Amino acid sequence: MKEISLSKAAEISSGLVINRFRRKNESSGLKKLYKYQHVTLKSVENNNIDLNLLETIESEREIDDKYLLKKGDIIIKLSPPYNAAFVNFDLGNIVVPQNFAIIRSMDNFDPEYLSYILNSQNIRNQLQRRVEGGALPIIKLSSLNQVKLKQIDLKIQHKYAKLFSLLSRKKELKKRIIELEAILTENILSNL
Repeated sequence: MKEISLSKAAEISSGLVINRFRRKNESSGLKKLYKYQHVTLKSVENNNIDLNLLETIESEREIDDKYLLKKGDIIIKLSPPYNAAFVNFDLGNIVVPQNFAIIRSMDNFDPEYLSYILNSQNIRNQLQRRVEGGALPIIKLSSLNQVKLKQIDLKIQHKYAKLFSLLSRKKELKKRIIELEAILTENILSNL
């Protein structure tokens, strides 16, 4: 298998510095306001974005499309634990902030497969070696571009993406079963 850098598999860009776009004062009622939601550090986990944990931002300027999430995008935290998430929805108004990188895979890489690979221990180890800073270790985009991936056939990537997705779903369902069993146990005990 041929090894390539992430920059050969995807286009990588930084998120938006949100404070530059945030509405300045509350009383400027004459200007048109654009409402967006933005991804938070807490909202990205286990290759998913929890839409319930997004925060709202109002801006007096329209935000460039390159900072808005699109179906098939991947975002990755630039600070530990460097979680990546695959975007499997298209809402059109979700902004990616500066503490994330936006990864848009090229035609030779399945984006869902790539998101699972970016969450692997191998990639996290590579990122740890490229960290900048002491108190809050941050990954620079140039370092992210240099991460090495094994390039496999696109059809095989699709199969792995489907497998990883099913395993992830199975894990979620098992977790939900445990939660429901705990509720059931508590309900039975409270009725005794």
